[in-house]
Amino acid sequence: MTAAALASQAGEYLRDMQVELVEGGERGGWWPEERADAAGHDLLMQLLGEQRPDDGVLSEEGEDDLARLGRDRVWIVDPLDGSSDYGWGRAEWAIHVALVVGGIGHAAAVALPVHGLVFSTAVVPTVPERQSDTPVVVTGRSRVRIDGERVARALGADLMACGSAGVKAMLVVTGQADVYVHAGPLWEWDVCAPAIVAQAAGLHVSDAAGRPLTFNKQRAVNPGFIVSRPELAGAVLDSLS
Repeated sequence: MTAAALASQAGEYLRDMQVELVEGGERGGWWPEERADAAGHDLLMQLLGEQRPDDGVLSEEGEDDLARLGRDRVWIVDPLDGSSDYGWGRAEWAIHVALVVGGIGHAAAVALPVHGLVFSTAVVPTVPERQSDTPVVVTGRSRVRIDGERVARALGADLMACGSAGVKAMLVVTGQADVYVHAGPLWEWDVCAPAIVAQAAGLHVSDAAGRPLTFNKQRAVNPGFIVSRPELAGAVLDSLS
C-alpha cells in the first residue's frame, strides 16, 4: 500500500468521525481529538502491519521502543496533525504518512481530508507561478512574533498564521503562500511527510539553519522547518541567522 493510499484512507475515516463528533455536540475540549488521534493511529498501524510488517514505524501516538533504529525502512506518521483544530470542527488538520530509507525521505503523502486533497510523491504536485510581487509568509499561531514577523519584514511580505505543519507546507506547494517558517524544534512526525512532498515539488526544504533534514534519529526532533520558493530561501535564512 502506498503512502497516498494510507493517508487517504485514514483521512476519510477521521473526517467521518469529525462530522459525527461535531453534529453530536462534542465540539471543543480535548476529548474529540484524543479519540481521533488514537483511532487514526490504530488504523495506520493495522494497515502497515498487514502491508509492511517488516518495516519500522514511528508514530506520534505510538510508544517508541527505538526498534526502528535497527530498520533501514521506517514509516513516520502523524495520524492527526492539527488536533486542536480538529476538535473544534475546523478544516486545518492533516494526515502525514512518510517512508524513509536510511534516514532519507523516500515517499510521502499529506492528506487534507476536509478539502478532499492528497498531496504525494506518487503524483508530484506542480507549484504554480507567483501571482503577486508581494510574498506571503505563513507560520504557526504561536510563532507569529517569534518567526513570522521577522521573516515577513525581511521579505516585505504579508503574514498569515494557521494550524498544522502539513497544512502550512501545502499552502506553499499550492502557491497560496511563498514561505512557511518554523524556526524552533519540531518532531519528525510533524515534519517528515510535508518535507518530502514539498522537496519533490521543487521547493527549498531545510531546518532553520539551512541544513538538510534527516529522519529516524534516536531523538526524533528536527531543529526547525523551512519550506520556501527557492528564490526566496536565501533571504529567509539570512533573516533567521
